[in-house]
Amino acid sequence: MPGHTYRAGAIRLFLQLVLDAACSLRGASAVIGLLSDFCPEFTRRPAASTGQTWLLQVGLYELTRAKAAADDWVWIIDHSVQLGTLKCLVIVGCRLSAWRAADRALELQDLSVIALEPVEKSTGVLVAQQLAAATEQSGIVPRAIVSDQGSDLKIGISTYRQTHEETAATHDMAHQTANQMKRELDADERWSKFIIAAGQTKQRLAMTPLAHLVPPTLRSKARYMNLEELILWGTKTLRYLDDPRPVSGRELDRAALQAKLGWLYEYRAALAEWDAAMTVVGSTLVYVRHAGYHQQAADELGGCLLPAASEMGQRVALRLLDFVARQSTAARPGERLLGSSECLESLIGKGKRLEGQHSRSGFTKMILGLAASVVTPTYEYLTAALTTTKTQDVLDWCHTHLGTSLATQRRQAYALLPGTKPA
Repeated sequence: MPGHTYRAGAIRLFLQLVLDAACSLRGASAVIGLLSDFCPEFTRRPAASTGQTWLLQVGLYELTRAKAAADDWVWIIDHSVQLGTLKCLVIVGCRLSAWRAADRALELQDLSVIALEPVEKSTGVLVAQQLAAATEQSGIVPRAIVSDQGSDLKIGISTYRQTHEETAATHDMAHQTANQMKRELDADERWSKFIIAAGQTKQRLAMTPLAHLVPPTLRSKARYMNLEELILWGTKTLRYLDDPRPVSGRELDRAALQAKLGWLYEYRAALAEWDAAMTVVGSTLVYVRHAGYHQQAADELGGCLLPAASEMGQRVALRLLDFVARQSTAARPGERLLGSSECLESLIGKGKRLEGQHSRSGFTKMILGLAASVVTPTYEYLTAALTTTKTQDVLDWCHTHLGTSLATQRRQAYALLPGTKPA
């Protein structure tokens, strides 16, 4: 690699171990050290700090590199949060033409990172300013902006569109399906009782021979976007209760099984209704991920959803079809607009994994690893990134956008007074 003492293969492998194989920085360094006995190319073992520098340089290069000028860019936006008051607006983009050519759901490598904007507090006015700044910096006026329609994002996008009328605003389908399930389940008394009973059952089974039947925990955050696992557990466990069998040759205590899980019988009809509604949700998400919003979307999707297997499923299906029809009015003839921001959610999750224990200090320079996560590290890309982006560029960006980290503030707060000794 020009200007570096390590071979390009070693740099690429380090980045792939961190980004694709979920290795820590030290873990990636250790793996390359082990490979030195088998591959002459890896004669030197890069330190974790060296690999981190490569990662941050690649991330900053991806963030600041010139993007292709085109009129079919779609932006996906959302906030990422960490410890402390900072939140970060993440703007990624993809070309509609590239997405349609791939003929599949969007993947991380389809994205380009447009902006990372840490802020103390987000408002609609600020989001509009950030979108305008992203357009000025990148030279891109997006054909559409996809979001979860949070209040500040919705206002910001609306304000931005006042000066960019060609930009459409579309709603992420995953959040819409969650809203519909919340509407149904909040009105269903059986659901709240079911959740309580499942939580109690988890405690009763945890340290018993029936621990393999413990129900999953429903997430406290965005719980209506993660219902499938709990409903599936109820459905499968009920089938097991109908025909219980010993597991791994162990004797089955049928009395204990009935005592601890027999309550599920009264939810047989409810589970069938909920499962039918989740089938509608799942089919809708699969369709929109692949086909997006377009003028025939509601008709095509209706053929997959109707008739639904329960009254609840039917209600959810009709509301989702109406929603898809309304969203699709933004699409021009022959055009398909993105209807899912799940790829960005995945990217943000990957960024939080890279932050790891550093997240206890709020946002750190490792946020640039989020930008690096969309990169396909070819030799040509790495050469451009590591020869044009210097370590000082990374430090300057962090100073400008992140300010003083929580870790530094913590050290300053707990600094010993002159003349005192540690306890």
